[in-house]
Amino acid sequence: MNEIGVKLQEARKAKGYTLDDLQQMTKIQKRYLIAIEEGNFDVMPGKFYARAFIKQYADTVGLNGDQLLEEYTEDVPQTHDEEYVEKVSTSQTRSENHVANIWLEKIQAILPTIIIVAIVLAITGAIWFAATKSGNKEKEPMISKDSESVSITSSAEEPSSSKKESSSEAESSKEPEKPKQEVAIASSTGSNTTYTVKNMTEPGSLVLTAQGGASWVGVTIAGVQVDQKTMQSGENLEVPIPAGTTAVTIVVGNAKATKITLNGTDIPYAPEAANSVTQNIQLQLTPAS
Repeated sequence: MNEIGVKLQEARKAKGYTLDDLQQMTKIQKRYLIAIEEGNFDVMPGKFYARAFIKQYADTVGLNGDQLLEEYTEDVPQTHDEEYVEKVSTSQTRSENHVANIWLEKIQAILPTIIIVAIVLAITGAIWFAATKSGNKEKEPMISKDSESVSITSSAEEPSSSKKESSSEAESSKEPEKPKQEVAIASSTGSNTTYTVKNMTEPGSLVLTAQGGASWVGVTIAGVQVDQKTMQSGENLEVPIPAGTTAVTIVVGNAKATKITLNGTDIPYAPEAANSVTQNIQLQLTPAS
């Protein structure tokens, strides 16, 4: 057992917390809490999460997490997230430039063909227009003015009646619009935030996306963990929400690099959570009536 693990364990016992209590409070799995106390950081999902879990453990038992990490910096795994993000960004830029060059080459290759086709169409259109105009001049009127007047009046009335019938049919077949999904923050203490979701479409779809860094996420529905994943930047985890679900719990290991959407609607983090690395999110769902 290492020094930082001993210090955390003593602080936990001084508070009267068991490992099960701490797991419930922090949403960190018990096996990771044991690994922290024993200094066994190899079982963590990554170096970044080892530091994040240690900080959250320390803050929960009344210690200063940042100060503890600085004091035992040699015993705690070091991360290199900034270097990773820079490499991903450079790779994405090169890929986008390559795709743009391919499209430019294709357009340049078919441009002469497009110009020739346009010229042929323009000439054909001019010939057809000239022929049509000439034919109209040779035609003579076949009906009297009186007959023409009667015919125009009749044709003007028919479309009006037809329009009224179409409008009436369209109004009767119109379905009432479904109420729009609404997401609101009910309460937040920083690392724990509760949202209310009204008029949710059933069944639903929850999508978690890593952007600009790695992130570990877990999703629990009706008290059962249905999925978890360590995502690299650009990856996502999609979790279906069954009809009749009223509560969903989401644990996010790197909030700044994780985007959350429910049925295509973004779920923003609470202002109080701006400085929190991990997020424990509760969604209280109310389906559309």
